[in-house]
Amino acid sequence: MSSRLFQCAPNLSEGRNPQLFSAVQQAMQGMPGVAMTDLSMDHDHHRMVVSLLGQADGLREAVLRLFEIASQNIDLSKHAGVHPRIGAVDVVPFVPLGSTPMEAAQAVALSTAQEVAARFELPVLLYEYSARNPAHRNLPDLRRQGLQERLLENAPDFGPVQLHPRLGATVMGARKPLVAFNVVLESQDLALAREIAKFLRGLPSVRSLGLWLESQRRVQVSINLTDPERVDLEEVFSHVSEQAALRGVAVHSSELIGMAPAASFVKMARTRLKMLTVQPGQLLEWNLLNQESLYER
Repeated sequence: MSSRLFQCAPNLSEGRNPQLFSAVQQAMQGMPGVAMTDLSMDHDHHRMVVSLLGQADGLREAVLRLFEIASQNIDLSKHAGVHPRIGAVDVVPFVPLGSTPMEAAQAVALSTAQEVAARFELPVLLYEYSARNPAHRNLPDLRRQGLQERLLENAPDFGPVQLHPRLGATVMGARKPLVAFNVVLESQDLALAREIAKFLRGLPSVRSLGLWLESQRRVQVSINLTDPERVDLEEVFSHVSEQAALRGVAVHSSELIGMAPAASFVKMARTRLKMLTVQPGQLLEWNLLNQESLYER
C-alpha cells in the first residue's frame, strides 16, 4: 500500500468570519486520513490558510469539502483585503514530502482540479510543476489585474472560461515547500514597506509585498520564500531589519503563516526573529514524526 505523504495548504479568501473559521476547523478535524496541523486567519489580509498533511485520497476529499464550505459562505464580489486573490479558494498547492516524488503531487493536483472544476463550475488553472500553459506557471502573474480578459486568450486548464460570479477562479498544482513569513514594522509609512519589499524581490527565490495593516495601524512586509534552501528565514529577516534601520524604523514582530521545514529554523531563535506565536505544530518534520496514523500499514 502507498505511504506517500503530501502537504496541502488551501488559501481561502476569508479572514473576518469566526463562524467560518470554526466550521473549517470542525470539518477538517473530521476528515479521515488527514491531519490539520495549523489554521490561521488574518483580518487585514482577509485570508485563511489551512495546513494539511495526508495521503492523496484524504487530501482530495478535504479540498472538496473546503470548496463546499466556501461556495456556501464566500462571495468574492464583496471581498476587500490587502492580499491579492483571484478566488474564494484562491490557491491549493500540493507538496510532496519525504521520498514522495513530485510526479505523485502532480497526479493528485490534476485529479483534484478536474473534480473541483466539474463540481463547482469554476475555472481552475494549473501552476508551478503542474502547469501546462507557461502563462499559468507563476502565481503572481495570474493575480495581476485583467484575469478575465487573459482567460479568454489563455483558457483555464479545466472549467469554464468565465469567472464564477461568487467564487472567481482557483489556482492548483504541485510545488516545492514554500515559507510564508511576514514582518511588521513600527511604522505607518506604506511607501517604506514597499521599498523594502522591492529590495527583497532582488534576492533569488523571494517574493515580497509591502502592505498596510489597518488593525495594527502599522505596515507589513509580506514575504514568500519559494526556495528556502537558497535564501533562509534568518537571511531575509536580517535584510528587512537592516533596510528598516537605515530608514530609522524598528521591527515590531514577525509571524510564520502555515508550516515550514524544520531546517528553516536551524539558524534562528525566537528572540532573534521576535516570532511571538510560533508553535511546534507548524513544523513539517515535527508533524511527520507525530502523525504516524496517516501511514497505511
